[in-house]
Amino acid sequence: MGVPADHRAATPRRLKPVRNEARRFVRWPCEENTHFATNRQLFEGTIKDMSLGGTYIATKGRFSVGQEIIVAGPFEADQDEVKRYGRIVRYDGSGIGVKFSLP
Repeated sequence: MGVPADHRAATPRRLKPVRNEARRFVRWPCEENTHFATNRQLFEGTIKDMSLGGTYIATKGRFSVGQEIIVAGPFEADQDEVKRYGRIVRYDGSGIGVKFSLP
């Protein structure tokens, strides 16, 4: 399975996908600064991995599972900033797991 077209430019060639998990989409490790909004507040963080279904963002702050979120990042092949909508599905004190909503 190759890199999805919308992740090719955003995924450094030296990184390998994480495949040994029971997930619907392959995760790709990365280090990309981002900003995101939840509860009408703006936050900053670093995208640590991404897939077609979601992302993990290392960030500081207090968050709750279920919060709606808008994440800005290079989710398209042309590296232009795109906003993706979703919900926080995990908060571990070091960051948040986000599941993207379907377009």
